[in-house]
Amino acid sequence: MIKALLVVVRLIWTVLVVGAATLMGAVLGSARHGWIGAIALGTAGFGLGSLLAACPEVLLELLAEM
Repeated sequence: MIKALLVVVRLIWTVLVVGAATLMGAVLGSARHGWIGAIALGTAGFGLGSLLAACPEVLLELLAEM
């Protein structure tokens, strides 16, 4: 039961972090560079979000420093 709960929490964490990073990259790219920027920075945000989702302590450390 605990393992299933951990899997669900990790899945939700991954979807939220990757989705937020992709969305932020796409919005910033669209505002500054149009469609090409939205695609490029959205892809970069996806990659960065994937790295942050795989290593949550880095993201939490970055947020704690702000």
